[in-house]
Amino acid sequence: MRSCAVVLGERESVADAVAAGRYDPAVREAHGYASIAVASGGCAADMAVEAARKALTRSPADPAEIGLFVHAYVDEQGPEGVAEPASYVQGMAHDGRARAFGLRQGCNGALAALEVGAMYVSAGRAAVLTSADKYAREGDRYRDDQGAVAADGATAMVVGGGSGVARLLATEIVGDGRFSGLTGLDAARFEDRRAYLRAQRARVMSMMQTMTEAKRDCVRGALADAGLEAGDIKHWLLPYTGRFLVDEDFLAEFGIDEKCTTWELGRTVGHLISGGDSFVGLTHLLETTAVEAGDRVVMLGDSTGFSFGCAVLEVLARPAWQADG
Repeated sequence: MRSCAVVLGERESVADAVAAGRYDPAVREAHGYASIAVASGGCAADMAVEAARKALTRSPADPAEIGLFVHAYVDEQGPEGVAEPASYVQGMAHDGRARAFGLRQGCNGALAALEVGAMYVSAGRAAVLTSADKYAREGDRYRDDQGAVAADGATAMVVGGGSGVARLLATEIVGDGRFSGLTGLDAARFEDRRAYLRAQRARVMSMMQTMTEAKRDCVRGALADAGLEAGDIKHWLLPYTGRFLVDEDFLAEFGIDEKCTTWELGRTVGHLISGGDSFVGLTHLLETTAVEAGDRVVMLGDSTGFSFGCAVLEVLARPAWQADG
């Protein structure tokens, strides 16, 4: 990994959202967010362009070496009239020609882009990986989901062979789409409400068990491929989906303590729904020199699509670039 960069919206206090009646105080208390990154203008794709330009400036890669852009996204990216955001990001951020692929894997998108980029790099070229989110749905980000609050931001990473700030040791993507089309049962088909609730609970429990095991298999597989144990990991970069949605059994299995995560940052950012949370955390660790050469880092992605991603990196050196505000 040569470099990475992040562009985030201005922080909006969740206390203000609660006071305005936009955010349920009980939900706020359960999830623990302090603020959310909110962009007032522009579009998601332009945030990705800005992040990519910054990452490319930080990277020693020759522009001619860049042969691939992978852009992960979920919602509308813009600008108006642009049908393919990946090509837009490549054209605006890169002086030259390169393949440009859009990738939609929900909240695991950025990790999936990293695996695709790593496969391309193994063929001897360099790649730029971006993700971007800007809330543009009807309604309100604080009411859209009783779980994570959507944030506005973009991430970028330049990956290539040779020297860099970190070495990618392993990636693992686990997909299980058996429950992707799951819809609510028709209560009218059941004798009484108790029978309906039992059936609905059985379906949901089956789904949750499948998701939990897939996530664990993903991490186990990545650690095994890297030749490491959970105890070898210094930093765990988890999705910023709020305290209430944290899987305590998952944390216990891998011995993950909150102080080994970047949740203190994440609770001020919110959740980037294209999967950029762990990239925000990694960039923060590198920009603030909170990592040392030899530190091992795990990045996680988790999509209720259902796709799960894990990447294991080893820090090689502190970067010359630091936080620039």
